[in-house]
Amino acid sequence: MRTPGQDEDFVTGFLLSEGMVRSTKEISTIEFRPGRPPSEPRPGDAPGLEADRCHVRLASGSDAEPRARSLSRVHEIRPSCGLCGIEDLDELMAGKHLEPREPHFDLVRLAGILEEFRRRQTVFEHTGACHGAAIVDASTGAFVGFGEDVGRHNALDKAIGMASRASTDFGRCLGLLSGRAGYELVAKLLRVRVPILVSVSAPTALSFDLCREAGATLIGFARGAHQKVYWDEGRLDARP
Repeated sequence: MRTPGQDEDFVTGFLLSEGMVRSTKEISTIEFRPGRPPSEPRPGDAPGLEADRCHVRLASGSDAEPRARSLSRVHEIRPSCGLCGIEDLDELMAGKHLEPREPHFDLVRLAGILEEFRRRQTVFEHTGACHGAAIVDASTGAFVGFGEDVGRHNALDKAIGMASRASTDFGRCLGLLSGRAGYELVAKLLRVRVPILVSVSAPTALSFDLCREAGATLIGFARGAHQKVYWDEGRLDARP
C-alpha cells in the first residue's frame, strides 16, 4: 500500500534503506508492472484486486542477493511499521560511527529549507493527509531527493531513491521528515549514512539513543526559525 508515483525511486530507496543493496550499481533493471483495482476487471474476468508489482534484477556479480536472504525478512511493503518482520535489528544497521563535524550546516538556513519543503508538499496541501520527506544538500540547501506518500516510511524511501539515482553523496546531506523522527525512519537515514536528521516534530527516545551512538546530529520541532537540537557532533553553526 502506497501512494502511486516515483515507483522506481520508491523501490530503489527501499532496497538501500533496508540494507538489501549498498548502492544503485548493484541494481541492473527495475521493471514496474501495474496491477488493476477491483473496479476495473478485464473482459471475461471476475472483479478482483491485482496488485502492482516491481521486479528487480541485480547486477551481474552482485552480492546483494545473499545479503538480502541474510536479513530473514519476507513480506510486502507496508506504510506502517518500517521494522515489521525483522528478527535482529542489528542486521540492518551500518555499525559505523559517522564522520564528526562534517558536514557543517548553518542553522540560519533551516527556515528557508523548511519553507521550500512545505511548498513541495502539494499532495499534503490538497489532502492534509500525506507525509513528506526530503534529502537536502547541507552546503547548498538544494533538494536532491523528495517524496510524498500516505506512508511516512514510503515517503522517505522515495526521497532516498531519488537522491541515490542522482549519485548523491549522502554524507554531505541532511534528511528532513514531515512528522516525528521515529526510530525506524532514523535507522533508514543512518543506514545510507545521512549525518544530519531534522524533523518538524519530536524524536522518540530510541531515535535519540541511536543518533547519539552513531554520532549523528538530531534536530526536532523544526518550525520556521525555531528548532530544538537534541544531539550534535560539532556540525552546526549559528547554534543558539
